[in-house]
Formats: sequence, structure tokens, C-alpha cells
Amino acid sequence: MLPDWANTERERLLIVNDPGDLVRLVRNRYPQFEVTVSPDYLTGVAALANSPTRGILVGVDPTARKLNSVIASLRKAAGSTSRLVLCCLPSGEPAARKALSAGADDYLIYPPKGEELDRALELPSAQLIADEVSSAQNMPSWNELSDLAEVLATIGKGKKTMLERLCRLIADSMRTPSVRLVVENDYVHTGDYNFEPALVEDINPAGRNFGKIFVGPRHRLPYTSDEVEKLRHYSRLIGHLLEAAQQQHQWQSLAMIDEITQLPNRRYVMQMLETLINRATTERFRITLLIFDLDGFKHFNDTYGHAAGDEILYETGQLFHKHCRKHDIVARYAGDEFIVVFWDAEQPRIAGSKHPSDALSVLHRVREALKSHEFSKLGPEVQGKITISGGLASFPWDAATAQGLIDRADEALLEAKHHGKNMIYLVGSQGKPIEESSTGS
Repeated sequence: MLPDWANTERERLLIVNDPGDLVRLVRNRYPQFEVTVSPDYLTGVAALANSPTRGILVGVDPTARKLNSVIASLRKAAGSTSRLVLCCLPSGEPAARKALSAGADDYLIYPPKGEELDRALELPSAQLIADEVSSAQNMPSWNELSDLAEVLATIGKGKKTMLERLCRLIADSMRTPSVRLVVENDYVHTGDYNFEPALVEDINPAGRNFGKIFVGPRHRLPYTSDEVEKLRHYSRLIGHLLEAAQQQHQWQSLAMIDEITQLPNRRYVMQMLETLINRATTERFRITLLIFDLDGFKHFNDTYGHAAGDEILYETGQLFHKHCRKHDIVARYAGDEFIVVFWDAEQPRIAGSKHPSDALSVLHRVREALKSHEFSKLGPEVQGKITISGGLASFPWDAATAQGLIDRADEALLEAKHHGKNMIYLVGSQGKPIEESSTGS
């Protein structure tokens, strides 16, 4: 169903005393109207008596005698339903302002912008009509389809980014400056956040309530029933996109988790370590990286079976996770090797930083816990026999990149293994293991 004004036959616009090339501007802007021209005020009054007119644009001649009387005559001939708009050169603005009191609705400075003509005459341009007809027919425009393709490309970039693009898309589609999306714990908006909504639509695909769409009013043309239906389509689309984004996030999370230990995997720790090093370079905090493995893991794996080996990996990883701070990263690196990243989450590095002593304190507590921990699949006879060896390296002293830091810590781990296992070596410790008695609590 088309809007009422889109069904009209060719109504008329009248230009009286054209101040320049106004007729060309009007014909290009409003091809849906018949545009006629009267060269002077007197023929303009006569033209209005012969045919109804949707709008009148009157060029202001500031030297004309009794200009206000002329405008009053044009107003009377046009009737109260036609818009009467004055158009003047900058030098004629004082005369145009005075003539408003004679019955003109508005005035414009020549040459006017298209949007100024729309506002003054209260008319939609040809482009607005095309968009409105497309909307009324419930068909997306090419611009909407292009914008929607861009929205789909943001699914993996975070929910808020996607919602921001959707908010702008709905605002453009509904031709309103103000749209607000409230989804779970997030909200985004265009225009003034505190607008009074003209339309509200729930986002609830398959009965699941994600949130609401609030659409603000617009300056002209009330919303049609077809546009209300289009908003319902958008609500369903947003719901499906949110479900797809959540599913993608779950798959991405699974891709970053080690199946056996349920800790972050190598891919995750490499990404996070690179991110932390970039931050540490700017914010000047220190990072300590520990690589450790389980002494004699192959023996336990071969003797007691892979299920027992998996249990050792899982419970050792969880012991480390339990004794670390929440923001430190404990990850399975490869085989029976683990990486632990210690970093300052709350404040920049200061003199007397506890790195790597904080790391060594964690090591001490974990090694003590391993002595008393009973692995159910190994039996009590091996209690206390599972030990770890590790190597420590610190940013920025030992390396300036993620891979460099791992390589240096791995060198220290190999040195620990070479000197008898069950030891922790720090890069540059010159063949001597770090004494746990110096780690503090």
C-alpha cells in the first residue's frame, strides 16, 4: 500500500518573479510536480485564481512598492492550504523577513539547498518518494542490502560493533535520526538517547527475549503500517544475528581451549602474550613467563595408561590455576609442557617489582601441593613422585617479543632438565637453580 501523497496526480508548484534559476532547481528536485512560472507578481495572483497550487515560491524584489500588500494578495489567492515561501538574494533578506507578517510561511536565501526547499515547502524530494515507495512495498533498497552485508561482516568483531551498525541501518531505513537498541547488558543509539519513541519492537526470536528496538519520531510523514512490519522484520533479523554471534563466540572459545586440561591452549596464549607485550611496552609493566613440564611424564603415561596421563595433565594444570592470580594466564603449550604468564594487571612496574619472585612463590606452593596430591588413577604409591621442572624469563630484560620470551624460558627449562630435573632455572642463572627459600610467601 503506497502513502497517500505518493498516489497524487501531478500537482502544481508555482514560481513567481524567479530571482535567478530557481525554476530549474525546483523541476530537478520535484519531478513529480508540474512547475509553472509567472514573471511578475500580478500574473502570479492571476495564475493562482485559475488552478489549485501545492506550493508557491515568490522571488522578493526589495525595491517593489507595497511588497507586503503583494504578498497578502498572493496569500489570499492561494488559500490557506498552499505553502507560500519567499526566496531572496542576501541583500533582500530584511524585506523578506518583514513580508512574513503579510502571510508568507517561510523564506529562503537564493540559491537554496534541496533540503531547505523540502523543509520550507513541506514536500518530499523525488529520492525520498522512491525510498518511501520502496519501504511501503516492504522491499529493501540497494543501500539497505549493502549496509546489511556490512553488518553480517561484523558478526565476529564483537556484539557491540554489530549492534552499532544495525542501529545506523535501522535509522537510515526508517528515515529517523533517533534509534536505540537495548540488548541484554548492552545498548547503542543514534541521535539523542533520551528521545520519546514512536515505535517499540521486541527482539525475541523463538521466544527468547534479547531486548528491544526503540525508533524515534521523524519530522514529516508518519510511519505506515508497512514500515511497522519492516521493523518487525528487523527485530527478527537482529535476533537471528545475535544467536549467530553467540554461536560463533562459543566456537571461537572452544578453538582456544585445550580439550584435556580445559585450560587455554597454545593459540590463545600466543595471542594474549603478544597483546600483553604491546601493552607492557607502552604502560611499562613487567611480564614474567614460566615454561614447565612434568618430570618423567612418559614413564607415567606408558605405565598407567593415557587416561592416567590425561589426569596428571588436568590436575597439575588446575593446581597451577588455583594458586595463580585471576589475571595471570595458565595454558597448556604442547605435550606435557605448560606456560604461565605473570603480569601486573593493575599498576605499572615500580622499583622493587616482585617479578619473578611472585612466580617463584606460586611455583613453591604448587610443588608443595603436588607432594601431597593423590592422583586417583595412579594410586597412593606414586604420591609425591610427580615433580616439575621449569624455566623463567622476563620482559623486557630477557626478550622483547612473545616468541623470544618463550625461547629464552625454554632454554632455562632445558638447563634445569640437564642438571637433574625437579628444578627451576631463571635465564642467566649461570647453571644454578633458583633457591625456593628466597621466594618469600
